[in-house]
Amino acid sequence: MAGNEEQPNMQPEMPADQKGEAVPPPAKATKPRVKSFHCINCGAAVTIRYPGVSLSVICSGCHSVIDATDENYRILTKYFKATGQYQPLLELGSRGKLRGHLWEVIGYMVRSDVSSGYPWEEYLLFNPYYGYRWLTQDKGHWNIVTTIKRKPKRYLTSETELDGRKFKLYNTGRAQVDYVIGEFYWRVMLNTQVTMTDYLDAPQMLSMEKDDKEVIWSLSEYIEPEEVAKAFKPQTKFPRPDGVAATEPPKLKIRHNKIMMLFMIFWGIITCGQIYYSGTALNETALDYTNNFVPNTKQADITTPVFTLKKDKANVAISFNAPVDNSWFWAGGELVNDDTGVSYPFEQDAEYYYGVDDGEAWSEGSGFTKTIIPAVPAGKYYVNMDIESGSFKTTNPRAFSVTIKRNVPNWDNYVWSMIFLSILPIISWCMMRQTEVARWANSDYSPYVSSGS
Repeated sequence: MAGNEEQPNMQPEMPADQKGEAVPPPAKATKPRVKSFHCINCGAAVTIRYPGVSLSVICSGCHSVIDATDENYRILTKYFKATGQYQPLLELGSRGKLRGHLWEVIGYMVRSDVSSGYPWEEYLLFNPYYGYRWLTQDKGHWNIVTTIKRKPKRYLTSETELDGRKFKLYNTGRAQVDYVIGEFYWRVMLNTQVTMTDYLDAPQMLSMEKDDKEVIWSLSEYIEPEEVAKAFKPQTKFPRPDGVAATEPPKLKIRHNKIMMLFMIFWGIITCGQIYYSGTALNETALDYTNNFVPNTKQADITTPVFTLKKDKANVAISFNAPVDNSWFWAGGELVNDDTGVSYPFEQDAEYYYGVDDGEAWSEGSGFTKTIIPAVPAGKYYVNMDIESGSFKTTNPRAFSVTIKRNVPNWDNYVWSMIFLSILPIISWCMMRQTEVARWANSDYSPYVSSGS
């Protein structure tokens, strides 16, 4: 449940711009004079920091909710439950500068999801020029929340839109007030409940709160705990962030998108180069050689006629074709330069098997095999080789053929280059997906969980 992102509306008296956001009043506005009185329930001293602005204040002694606008400070609700289990991380009355403005903490509230009991903290901030903001804290993660007055589009569907930005449905449910202290701009009551709906597009969450009287929209954005601590300098050390917050900036997703962009650029360059290389390759036959062999035997020192390889520093493809039939044929040798004696070893194996298992036919292998030797200089060459065969049904002589081709299109290097080039994007994608799955783990509408599971 991400109910910690939704907050009540700004006070009606606060001016607004065309988008419905609060704007500062004239510069001559001053902070109202502080008022103090004694709680009529327990006698404890109660201070109203912002009279005329705050509609309710909570007694720090008995935690009764007091009407701040009533001359007799009438008690709205009484609260006698022990409250030691809730200790605010930010002191009421503490001030800090966030996002360029000075804010004072005037209220503290603990709310929870009705169905699961999952709690979170909310701190009400006030600036006499800029109105109200909220800070929420959940498992060490913080959000700064602003109430908005404009409605998003299609907010009754699984996706909504605000200012051209699309938000996906994250959670729905009901939240209730479990604990409250300080001043508020509405008459807060314990155990009151609202219906909540959250839409997510990290690092922002668009949220709706609805009760019998009104519908409130708010926009929350992730804020680093260090920024909050630096602003308010709390005496209590903040808890370490646990897990991935719904609104936590998608750093791995942004990094993955950059990696994918670079991958596509390199992929395009390599692919264009491969297409050009393949299109301009000579693919010229330098030798067609045929000889006989005796199946199931070894034959050594077979030498081909001398042939010429054109075009300096190009590859050479050596292909064998043998009449294997549930049998195998092996050839190994070397390509030798007739002038310099420089040799290039090779080894190839052709085998072909087939049969029927459980009524189904199968086959594997081929009588054709090829190897490519890269960057062979031009010149006159011949091939020395040994051959061996086995599993032939008869030993009648058979023919095998050798074909030598110069400068053939070769996609092997391209394929291996793409495999190695894909390693980083794949790792990046796995890390990004793991983070996004964790982000949506507390959502009933996770895109990473199938509807049937």
